[in-house]
Amino acid sequence: MNGVQLAMIALPVGLFVAMLLAAAIGQRLAARRLQRSDDASAVGTSAVDAAVLGLLGLLVAFWFSSAGTRLDMRRSLIVEEANAIGTAWLRLDLLPADAQPAVREEFRTYLGVRLVQAPGASRSDSDATLADRLAKVQDSIWRQAIAAAPRCESDQAAVLLLDSLNAMFDAGTRHRAAFNAHTPVAILILLLLVAIFAAVLAGHDMAGRGRFNWLHIIVFASVVSLTIWVIYDLEMPRYGLIRVDNYDQTLRDLRAAFQRGP
Repeated sequence: MNGVQLAMIALPVGLFVAMLLAAAIGQRLAARRLQRSDDASAVGTSAVDAAVLGLLGLLVAFWFSSAGTRLDMRRSLIVEEANAIGTAWLRLDLLPADAQPAVREEFRTYLGVRLVQAPGASRSDSDATLADRLAKVQDSIWRQAIAAAPRCESDQAAVLLLDSLNAMFDAGTRHRAAFNAHTPVAILILLLLVAIFAAVLAGHDMAGRGRFNWLHIIVFASVVSLTIWVIYDLEMPRYGLIRVDNYDQTLRDLRAAFQRGP
């Protein structure tokens, strides 16, 4: 289990415990207020409670929407990169016959590195080493294609080939950037703090009305924690239950096709 998977477990569990403690603190604050018998201190508190709960709902909705959008984008970019690599592979037929085997072998290496670069994939090299290998393979493919382009059957054939290579490299860059894009940590911290403050107010309000109910607090903390866990799962689609492995299959199928030839 890696650090991301541990965080996916620790975040909702920690929030659940924190919300229960916050509700208990709210209960203690309400008990002290009742001892003072100052009814005027409770005036307007319901409006504050509603505002905090409304802000919590707004933040959860914002995070859920952005995480769902990024998941769809990541899925589409995997397919886009697979299509770009497949198109470039087919257009290698435009190269002179003697130049094709070396470039095709570099393609196989390129796709192998891209599959290993996927977050959560088993690997023996560091991210920096893989990035360096990918850059070298890209440079080799491009240089060999440039060197062989003048010997293509026509200038149009050379342009088609080079455009497809450029599109393949660009698709890989967009794919890598999309999987490194997440909701800013500051927003996540704000959401957690608002959830804890909401639990304080809920515990205070329930105890202040003389009917503090731990069942309701537990349900409230459970629902909020579970929702945040699901959204965080959307943010990390290679580590949790919501995954993009079936979309990665398009790249694996492409690698299998490359191994068969030509």
